[in-house]
Amino acid sequence: MESFARLRPVELISLEGGEPFLRPDLSAILESCLNVAEKVKIVTSGLMPLGSFPPNLLHHPRFFLELSLDGPREVHNFLRDGSWGRAWDFLKAALERHIQVGLRSVISRHNLPFMVSWLAHLDRQMETFGRRVTFSYDTILSPQAMAGEGGCLPRAGLRPYPAQGILPSPQEMWALFRSVKSRTFAHIRIPQSEPLRGCGFARCGGISFDPAGIFSFCCESPRGLGWIQRTSAERCLSLLDAAVGNRPCRGCLHFQEDLCHGCWTGQKCGMVEYWGAGDCQALYDWMVQRKESIPREPEHAGLSLA
Repeated sequence: MESFARLRPVELISLEGGEPFLRPDLSAILESCLNVAEKVKIVTSGLMPLGSFPPNLLHHPRFFLELSLDGPREVHNFLRDGSWGRAWDFLKAALERHIQVGLRSVISRHNLPFMVSWLAHLDRQMETFGRRVTFSYDTILSPQAMAGEGGCLPRAGLRPYPAQGILPSPQEMWALFRSVKSRTFAHIRIPQSEPLRGCGFARCGGISFDPAGIFSFCCESPRGLGWIQRTSAERCLSLLDAAVGNRPCRGCLHFQEDLCHGCWTGQKCGMVEYWGAGDCQALYDWMVQRKESIPREPEHAGLSLA
C-alpha cells in the first residue's frame, strides 16, 4: 500500500473477505492502510466481537465499517446461516460506541420482495440509537458469466454455487431502485445512484488483491493479471491506467446520467451475459424500458464460481 501511495493518492482501501475480523493481524493492516489512504473501510458479516479491536483505530475519523445485512431476521438467517443475532449485536455495539457504520445488502430473488418494508422497519429501530446509517446494495453476482474475466492467474477463495434463477431481472432492480429512492427515511441515508451494481471502475479505477497478492481490476474476476511480489506498483498502475482509458463508458448516456458507474468487465458482474443482453448499454435500455425487447430468464442451469 505504501508503494502505491508514493506514486499517487489512494482514495479508498476496502478490506473485504471472507471475514476480515478473522485475521489476527487486522489491526496492523488497518493502521498501515490509515497511514496511506483518504478513507479505509472494513466490510464485515458482524460475526466477530468489536471488543478486541483497538479503540483508537475504530474511532479514526477516516475509518468506517460496512455491515452485511440481507433483510429481516428470517430472510437474513436463511441466506447467512442463522447469523442475524450476532450481526445485530455487532451493529448495536458499533452504534453505541459511535463508530461509523453503514449497511449493505446483496439483492437476490430471496430477499427482493422484503427490502422496502424491511428498510422502513429498520428506520424505526434506528430511532432508539439516535444515529443515522447509510444503506446501499448490490445485485447478486452471476459468477458463471464472469468465469472468463481477468487474466491468467487463478485467484484464491473461489467456490462453486448454483446461481440459476436467483438473479433479479433488470426491471425488478429498477423498480427496487425507484422505490427506495422515492422514500424519505428519518435515520437511513441511501446515497445509491447505481440501480444494479457498479464498482465505479470507469470513474477512477480500482485494484483488487486476493490474500496471496494476485491482483485484478475487478474484485469479481476469478483470475488475476499479475502477482504483486513480481509486479512493481509502477507496472500495476500503468496497466490500470491503460484499462481505464480503454473503457467506452464516458461516451455512454447511462454513465453520463449517473445510472451506471461503469465497470472494468462491462458485465455488471455477470448480469449482461446471464440475461443475454448483448452489452451493458442494452441491459440498461431494457431496465429503463428504452427498448421494447425484454430479456427472458435463461433456460440453462449449472454451477457458478464466486
